[in-house]
Amino acid sequence: MPLGAVRPRGWMLAQMQQDLDHGFAGRLDTLSPHVASDLFAHRLAAANGQLAWWDAESRGNWLWGYTLLAHLADAPQHRERADALVRSLRATQDADGYLGIHTAAMRYRTGDVENGELWAQSRALLTLLTHHELTGDAASLDAARRATDLVLQQYDRGRSPFGSKSTTDDRTGVTHGLCYVDALQALHDVTGEDRYAAAAADLLRDFDAWPLPFPNDDFAAANLADPMRGLHGHAVHTVEHLRAVAFGSRDESRLRSALHKLRLSTTPSGAVIGDESLHGLPHPQAGYEYCSLTELVFGLGRCAQILTDPALGDWLERVTFNAAQGARTADGRALAYLCSDSRLDATAHRPDSYSLLNGKHGRYKLSPTHDDIACCCNPNATRLLPHYVSSMWLGRTDSPDLVAFAYGPSNLRTTIDGTAFNVLQETLYPFEDQVRFTVDAAAPVRLTLWLRRPAWASAYHLDGIESVEKDGWIVIEREWLGRMSFTLRFDVPVRAETYPAGEVAVLRGPLQFVQSIPYRTRKLPVPARADWPDAELLADDRAPLETLPIIDTEHADLGFLPERVATEAPNRPWHESPLRLRSDGVTLVPIGCAPLRRADFRARPGHREDKA
Repeated sequence: MPLGAVRPRGWMLAQMQQDLDHGFAGRLDTLSPHVASDLFAHRLAAANGQLAWWDAESRGNWLWGYTLLAHLADAPQHRERADALVRSLRATQDADGYLGIHTAAMRYRTGDVENGELWAQSRALLTLLTHHELTGDAASLDAARRATDLVLQQYDRGRSPFGSKSTTDDRTGVTHGLCYVDALQALHDVTGEDRYAAAAADLLRDFDAWPLPFPNDDFAAANLADPMRGLHGHAVHTVEHLRAVAFGSRDESRLRSALHKLRLSTTPSGAVIGDESLHGLPHPQAGYEYCSLTELVFGLGRCAQILTDPALGDWLERVTFNAAQGARTADGRALAYLCSDSRLDATAHRPDSYSLLNGKHGRYKLSPTHDDIACCCNPNATRLLPHYVSSMWLGRTDSPDLVAFAYGPSNLRTTIDGTAFNVLQETLYPFEDQVRFTVDAAAPVRLTLWLRRPAWASAYHLDGIESVEKDGWIVIEREWLGRMSFTLRFDVPVRAETYPAGEVAVLRGPLQFVQSIPYRTRKLPVPARADWPDAELLADDRAPLETLPIIDTEHADLGFLPERVATEAPNRPWHESPLRLRSDGVTLVPIGCAPLRRADFRARPGHREDKA
């Protein structure tokens, strides 16, 4: 669906508004000098490696996310500020169309030097195209089109942006450049011009042709075709390249191979591991990066445009409602650059695979910027919930049919054959088991609604309307006129899933449930932002953490009963969950409601994993 056709409501709208008004999302350029640094206006005269262009990534991703948040949350003050920032970005464009971060001597040298050219430009282009879709501002579309057409003149089939030989050097900006496909897809979607799709296919072919091995080559065609080759690149690169495979190849077999390999590195919370490199097994304390979570949410929505697979919706909900909420503070003032399903503490000194090489720790603490490591995760976090909302509904290309790919409080407004058509979802999902739909059609219109049937639901009930089930979808085919309401309810068992070493995770519906650990906060003062400190979380008592609690998997619902809790602020469910699980004095809460938690448990002998 066009960007902006789906708008958040309920708790999702409240979280977006909170993050804009009180969190780092609405003021990141005042908190971080890296986001404030405008390389699009003050360009680089030399290529000095990735440290030179990093600020363009930080600022570009924040501009993109801030524009999404401000307009989707319909926040007037932030909307006006985002529009002004976009106008300032447009004003940096040269007369020939160049919109980037380099002076003339260093332009279009990606493949020869590490200058981040295509990567930086793609962040600016996505900001402009997002702004155009959400506001209708033709100037943003014109600027993006001119900039892209200039790039395509520079990188034609005779010149590859990926170089002529393999390298073991750090070529982060080069391989990030494959994500220029995102901008090409957005331009194709807005304009309908096939030449942008052809350019995306060319870019992916150039990537595939780069002699192996090279850094972040997990999704190169030859590597994806090898079922014995595991993933080992920079995790966020691997995850973001999923979108290039989807749009650049349109090859369902290749895309399914990429998704299969990612699933092998995915925890029950929905996260693809990587701290920052992608290695090892998805065990309960395996680290995952917030950037990877955002790119996965964006990527799963893109994959759904190619594959009619309802399992992708299950995964989209799982990572959004679990790993992503569990790695941020409920008030939106900080997040962990690296997090894990079981988080027994959140300290600055915990090592990761990169800190073992360079000695720079700090990825597991909480921070509004993570400037001391890299200000990448916080800007990217502003995009995550907008990407989820924008992926909730899909339109079929072979009919006017609409597909409910993911659930949550929202409102879809679209036009079918000239007729205004509106679908409202009223729900506290994922904290409740039903979604109330209200459909409004201004004139008679015949179309089919396809509602995803989650794999975790043991049964579903559709009250007030007739339907059939087909290939994991609940299908409602009829003529619509006026207002009609119906309710979709799910039967939701509590189920167990195992980590690779046999530890048990507890899930109910799209939510993972954990044992909350009482903790204390230790602030880490940052003189430049005294009111926005970094922080560590420390368990009040570590002794109980040494033994895994036992879950009786032979009992129905693992012996747990759901408990509904009346809360003072139903639109703030991550501050106080309205749903808990109880069993013999044990209380579990959603992972996003437990800053410190035990997510892994021990099964009694005879455990049988639920494969649903």
